[in-house]
Amino acid sequence: LSLVGVIVYLFAPQLVAFFVPEDPAVIRGGSVFLRTMCLSWGFLGMQMSLAGVIRASGNMVIVMVLTLISQWVLQFPLAYVLSHKAGLGERGIWMAFPIANITIALVTIGVYAKGNWKKRRITDEEEGLAEKVTEETLIDEGIHGRP
Repeated sequence: LSLVGVIVYLFAPQLVAFFVPEDPAVIRGGSVFLRTMCLSWGFLGMQMSLAGVIRASGNMVIVMVLTLISQWVLQFPLAYVLSHKAGLGERGIWMAFPIANITIALVTIGVYAKGNWKKRRITDEEEGLAEKVTEETLIDEGIHGRP
């Protein structure tokens, strides 16, 4: 995603103009947004990949907490502060996105590196779950009679 981000950075006006060719204000604003966002896409991709690994290990709560922190603790308050208090206007709102993405990516890397997410064992804790799901599915499909 970092390479794609660099390409988008270089061709931001052309990309926006492809979708809205007749509005210079939209092209200008869209280009600012793309150029602000695209350089953090590598971090965003890394964060999403590591969050997927953690989620696949059965640690859904960790990923949910990281997402909540990213949006409600970092991105939204930062957008407000940068746009209103720092006087950056709409540019401050756009800057909140990559700052939150990079920050939460670094936190996710730390959570991943710490390795506590590896301790959860889905198969140990939910033994017999597959059999129960299979049995219920067969009953629902009418393939297996109810006891």
